[in-house]
Amino acid sequence: MIERVEQALIVWGDEYRRQGAGASLPCVLGTAMENGGLMVRGTVPLGSVMLFHGGMGAVGEAVEAGLVRIGQTGPEGQELVKLARVRYLTDPMPLVEHQMRRMRYRSRDTYERRVHLLHSQLEPLLEASLPRFMRAA
Repeated sequence: MIERVEQALIVWGDEYRRQGAGASLPCVLGTAMENGGLMVRGTVPLGSVMLFHGGMGAVGEAVEAGLVRIGQTGPEGQELVKLARVRYLTDPMPLVEHQMRRMRYRSRDTYERRVHLLHSQLEPLLEASLPRFMRAA
């Protein structure tokens, strides 16, 4: 587990739960340019009008964009995104045994390796999009 990535994922989960999952893509071209051609949904509280930015903070937006990129790498990436959602979008965080059951992992070792792989793949994406993330190490 990479602690600073763990903290970023916890922030993302908290922001996601607080803001809801309403789509916010006010500027399609700008969103695609900022995210390397990928369309990333922001979040806004229901009834809010936000013209240029989703309801998440910089860390939450960076994690969401990173997870979109990871999810587009194929079945393994999609599995890691599902693991992130299972692990971080529930408050309180489910017990490891519940997460393992939901992900259909048979051993704790497999679970820990997959969490580490998620963190390892997300770390460089966060470093690229959050200049201060690198300094926080």
